[in-house]
Amino acid sequence: MSKFWRPGSEKPTASLVDDEEGGVLFLPTNTGASSSGFGYASLERLRQRLPVYKYRKAILYLVERHATTIVVGETGSGKSTQIPQYLMEAGWAEGGRLIGCTQPRRLAVQVSNV
Repeated sequence: MSKFWRPGSEKPTASLVDDEEGGVLFLPTNTGASSSGFGYASLERLRQRLPVYKYRKAILYLVERHATTIVVGETGSGKSTQIPQYLMEAGWAEGGRLIGCTQPRRLAVQVSNV
């Protein structure tokens, strides 16, 4: 099983970059995960092929450090299936806590005339 970043441990090695809007971008180092290869594979290997896999430590780190974390990615990247699993494996569901995943289909912007 993969090692996940756990709350309270040393932060993952990578570049943390502040964006223009006060957010944080996480630029991972090469994890060695590859999306190449076909045929039979274990469930863990299939999970590693999803694009979100290389960001798992960053996501766990940012959830620990920030009250709100918004993840944006392509359809099929593993956001709604893998991130809740990463959180559960890191202990976020212990003690009766629940993990939820919302999926807005579009971002509405309210514009007002002054």
